[in-house]
Amino acid sequence: MGIFSRGKKTPEPQNNGHLPPDLVETVFNALADGLIVISEQNILQFINPAAMAMVGLTDASLILGLDPRTILRFENSEGMVLDENNNPIVGAIWNNAALETKDYILLTAQNQRRPVALNIIPLGNGAKVLVLRDITKELEEEGEKTEFISTASHEMRTPVASIEGYLGLALNPQTATIDERARKYLEEAHQSSQHLGRLFQDLLDTTKLDDHKVRVRMQPVEVVGLVKSIADGQAPMMAQKNLRYTFGATDAAAAPERKMEQLVYASVDVDFLREVLNNLIENAIKYTPEGGAVWVNARGDGDRVLINVTDTGMGVSPDNLKHIFQKFYRVDNSQTREIGGTGLGLYLVKERTEAMGGKVWAESSFGEGSTFYVSLPRLTTEEYERRKQIIANQEAMGAAAVAQAQAAQITAQAQAQAAAQAGQVAAPAPVVQQVMPPAQANLQNPLPK
Repeated sequence: MGIFSRGKKTPEPQNNGHLPPDLVETVFNALADGLIVISEQNILQFINPAAMAMVGLTDASLILGLDPRTILRFENSEGMVLDENNNPIVGAIWNNAALETKDYILLTAQNQRRPVALNIIPLGNGAKVLVLRDITKELEEEGEKTEFISTASHEMRTPVASIEGYLGLALNPQTATIDERARKYLEEAHQSSQHLGRLFQDLLDTTKLDDHKVRVRMQPVEVVGLVKSIADGQAPMMAQKNLRYTFGATDAAAAPERKMEQLVYASVDVDFLREVLNNLIENAIKYTPEGGAVWVNARGDGDRVLINVTDTGMGVSPDNLKHIFQKFYRVDNSQTREIGGTGLGLYLVKERTEAMGGKVWAESSFGEGSTFYVSLPRLTTEEYERRKQIIANQEAMGAAAVAQAQAAQITAQAQAQAAAQAGQVAAPAPVVQQVMPPAQANLQNPLPK
């Protein structure tokens, strides 16, 4: 017992440790976040003033006892209103399940759009609490931060590229003569400038993806051949490090000459997939010691296409494995500190894969190696052929439109020349706007916001 409590009598708890109902309601009403209580029968039982303001209403007595769907209307990031059959929020309420998301926009009674963070908390007796937090200001601040990073990265990339170029010239025997000691210093500076350049490029790519400024150009492809061509492009880097490279194998003991015969189709952004696989393979090369192995595989897995990049490198611990796809996260140990990186590569892998409708995950054993999986929606042979035909038709229509525009330009020029030769005052030839082929116009779909 402390000296200040000596001789004092501890007051007995009132109401068995529970706050009086009036005080509880007062606390709930004072909250800045919206709070809604839904009963076991899935009707509105309580709503605080902050939640009333968020849904655009003023009189709580008019809605208590009603179905919560009368006031909880949401739309997704693409601007589509969620219907009852495809509404995860309603599903969580009816199934008494927990849910935490920032992916949906709350529609007020006046049809105003309000971005919110939503949290559904089951209470155990069938009732649940919905907590709504207005994140409008938070999103604005994130947008300002993203814009700053994008502008700073763009401005800093130019001088770094110039430094890298001049250092490259200094290291070229055909343009400069330097002693070995100076060469060592310049090589270190050149590698550092290249690392800075990659960092700024990754920052730019990250801000573009986060701000939905990158367009996804989906097209049907045969996946195995495409993946093999991308992986084969990294073979020289593997050979430099004396790594055994295998394509089409599923384990380290598989024969290197084994070939994958299965034809697998998917709709992908080829540039995105190339960047995803190059990043994963480069990581496998960086984190695998000399004499190790890297193998890549692509195959059909039901209605999915499964691609894996596997190595016999240092691996990742379970604690780090949970965070490796987070922005700016890097595994910190004595081995990885010697290997450069930006902490953005795997985040970009995740964002680009999800932009194509896919998923990415990793399995690893520390000290034994890692496998990174990329799963994409699979196309049937019939769907692949149908989409290829659509693109071919669009390209033909686009080529015809361009040819028509060019013919109109030539005709206008010929008419202008004929008028000039006849001594008439000719009006300037009309400028025919360049026509984008429909195939390009239709395939350049923006990322969902």
